[in-house]
Amino acid sequence: MTTDNGLIIINLGSSIVTYAILIGLAALGWRKGFRYMLSIAVFITIGYLLTVQGGNFVVGLLNRFYSNGPKLVAFALGRDPVTVDALPPLIPDNFQAPLLLRVLVFVALLAVGIAYAWPWEGSPLKPNDKAQNMRLLGLLAGLYIGVLGISAASSFWEAAPESLNQGGLISSALTGLPNYASVIPSMIGAFLILLIVIILLRFNRVWKA
Repeated sequence: MTTDNGLIIINLGSSIVTYAILIGLAALGWRKGFRYMLSIAVFITIGYLLTVQGGNFVVGLLNRFYSNGPKLVAFALGRDPVTVDALPPLIPDNFQAPLLLRVLVFVALLAVGIAYAWPWEGSPLKPNDKAQNMRLLGLLAGLYIGVLGISAASSFWEAAPESLNQGGLISSALTGLPNYASVIPSMIGAFLILLIVIILLRFNRVWKA
């Protein structure tokens, strides 16, 4: 928008941030190809299902393993687990700690998908390569990654304590992100079907670099 003194101010809470993320990831997918984007798409899907769709599933799972750790050790040593006291939960049941763990798990899984070179990735497409089908699938994968990432960020921000919203550009940008939770289950289903079809059609080349 434009102020009275002629200065142009871009509202980062508007849809411009969403469009920039989606266009940027779609362009990256077109440039790098589907093989490169696949690992990111797979791990962001796992991260979304565990930390966003699954709510506090990761928190409860970690707490159960930690609390019952002494009983498991006692059972492995041949002792009676009933005689051993369980530990208090590792992640306290407050407003911040479970959300922080979910965010960290999501970011860690996304980082694994980005940083680790999986066998199916091969070499990213070069600008002069004519693999249009791989570029188109890469573009779609980029949009898929963008939608899941935006929705995850929006969900985490909505669940964050009000004290974190101190105003400013970052808070405005996060507050303005849309949440596509209503369509994401269908998108994940379509993505899984696509993977199954590709594996069936290209089974002999799935692991070829």
